[in-house]
Amino acid sequence: MKKARIPVPAPAPSFVSPPEEPHFLPAPLRAALPYFLLVVAVLAAYANIFDNVLLFDDDLLISLDTNLQGWNHIGDIFAGSTTSGAGIMGGFYRPLQILLYLIVTQLTGGGTFGFHILNLALHIANCGMMYRLGTKLGFKPWGVFLASLVWAVHPLHVEAITYMSGTADPLFVFFTLLAIVLLLPNITQAGIYKIVPLFLLGLISKETMSVFPLLVMVCLFFTEPKRLDWRSYIRTWPLWLITLVFVHWRSSNTSLDGPGTYARFYKLPSYVVLKSYSEHLSYRIYTFFATLPKYLELLVWPHGLHMERSFPIYMEIALPVVLGFLMCALATGWIAHKTIMQRKGLALSWGLLWFMAAHAPDSGIVYPMNSLFLEHWMYLPTVGLFLGIAETLATGLQPLPRARMALATLVLCFAAGLAAKTYAQNAIWHDPGSFYTNIFDYGEVSARARNNLGLYYSSQGRLDEGAAQLKEAIQISDTYAETRHNLALIYLRMPNQQAHIQDAIDNLNRALEIDPNFYRSCETLSQLYGALGDKEKADYYRERAEEILAGRK
Repeated sequence: MKKARIPVPAPAPSFVSPPEEPHFLPAPLRAALPYFLLVVAVLAAYANIFDNVLLFDDDLLISLDTNLQGWNHIGDIFAGSTTSGAGIMGGFYRPLQILLYLIVTQLTGGGTFGFHILNLALHIANCGMMYRLGTKLGFKPWGVFLASLVWAVHPLHVEAITYMSGTADPLFVFFTLLAIVLLLPNITQAGIYKIVPLFLLGLISKETMSVFPLLVMVCLFFTEPKRLDWRSYIRTWPLWLITLVFVHWRSSNTSLDGPGTYARFYKLPSYVVLKSYSEHLSYRIYTFFATLPKYLELLVWPHGLHMERSFPIYMEIALPVVLGFLMCALATGWIAHKTIMQRKGLALSWGLLWFMAAHAPDSGIVYPMNSLFLEHWMYLPTVGLFLGIAETLATGLQPLPRARMALATLVLCFAAGLAAKTYAQNAIWHDPGSFYTNIFDYGEVSARARNNLGLYYSSQGRLDEGAAQLKEAIQISDTYAETRHNLALIYLRMPNQQAHIQDAIDNLNRALEIDPNFYRSCETLSQLYGALGDKEKADYYRERAEEILAGRK
């Protein structure tokens, strides 16, 4: 009888990892290499910013800010707005930004080099944390690096980095990314409690930090298996509580920019259209949709970049509105399909949700903004968008090594082109002449830009040209006390000063009509009447200036 053959079991799978291919770099250096390359890329793209001078709001936030004159002003910084040190009512509440300016001023003597280093250091840190964020989410490192590289050198961010007063953006994004990196990969209730101090620091860096709870929920959406269960998001309640308290305080504070200050502007003829925008939700929705195709255009091919960009208010449905609506519909459809049907493609859903959440405060839909379209508004939203797109492409090309190589080469070439564009854009920001000329070359009508160009001409001794720019600013919009004050100072510097004394007085009085608390015009009137021998008026305006300053302490 034939014996049955005893089956031989299959060999047990080996759990011994195959030997790694030899690398010419040790493991620690390999881990640090992406960060090193990002630093090199940023330094190359921004190598020409260090001799750029003060521009635009730099005067108000830096050169004219008396709170930067000594450490004894720290209390004033936390008690006032970003412009209170320059004697300007209103402004934002960003004391950490101004505190950093105080530190830079005291350590460096107030030269512009220190302010450029501050912004560049924050941007480099954010690039590194963007890379860390992607890897903590489990994205493929090569895709994360390419996304971080494109983000690091994109010229749309020049407005946030090269502009010395743009510190608020990289500063609050620093706290945003650091907090989320610390929360991941498993977002727990205890972890949320631990990052509350970072959240608070972000809130006093820029008001947009109030979107942070939404971003945490977006990350929970990606990491939580039960992402469709609303109970998965309850753990974010401490962040929402802080946000509600902050938003209520911020929006009800009449001394800061908000409903109160905007209401004053809306009474002026030049702000009639903006008032209509603020009062009609449909106008705000249409305009928001219309901005999306333009932002996409600038992300893919950044051209015509400039400050004071005008953007039309859409009061009815038009082609840009339809295109923006279709973009939102496609994004929403992708998110819904990939969330319900399968996990594959969830990275792009996360990136789209991140973009929506981060851009929500600037959309103007919930709360009308003081602008309609700004380049630096893309600084935080594009972090998630770029990472989500990169991971989706990296996953799709995983089994195709040649296609991966081709894509990587293409992205590297694109990044090189972006870096070159950033370098060129930095040169435009070099001085007021090139900066404001670039704005006017695009046909923009801006009272602030004309005022600042007038100041630049005045500082160069070109008084007639400076006065002409300030007069044009007044014709555009006679709503800024600073413009009238600056024109009066030019009149007082004219060679034939006596012929312009009354012109100076008239402009100083008009400045006080626009802003009764503009103490610098009171001080100038006091000095002017003192020189004219009118002691009564000199004493009146001196006392008025002292009252205004005392009221701010």
